[in-house]
Amino acid sequence: MSEPKPPKAKATAQTTPESYNTTPQFPSGDYSYTVELVGSIQNQLGKLTEAVNGLSEKTKSHGEKLDSVCKDVHVAKVILAIIGAVILAFGGIAFKAFLDHAWVAAPK
Repeated sequence: MSEPKPPKAKATAQTTPESYNTTPQFPSGDYSYTVELVGSIQNQLGKLTEAVNGLSEKTKSHGEKLDSVCKDVHVAKVILAIIGAVILAFGGIAFKAFLDHAWVAAPK
């Protein structure tokens, strides 16, 4: 059968090798790429902000045009209603006159 495995040796103390550098290394003082990148991002963000402001102004002008069209349509409906009422009134008067004339002119 299989023989029992010998127990594993446990490390009792943690050691640090002498070649391992324990002082933290800070990045160099040259941040020109980072500054250039941030500047580019700010430039693009400024362009986007300006584009959004332009679009909001265009949206306001479109809203004003729609309000103008709505008012024009409302005026047209009112005018058509008035014209229809006038035509109906004159048609009723003409029809009444026709009926009166037809009854008077009818032979007895």
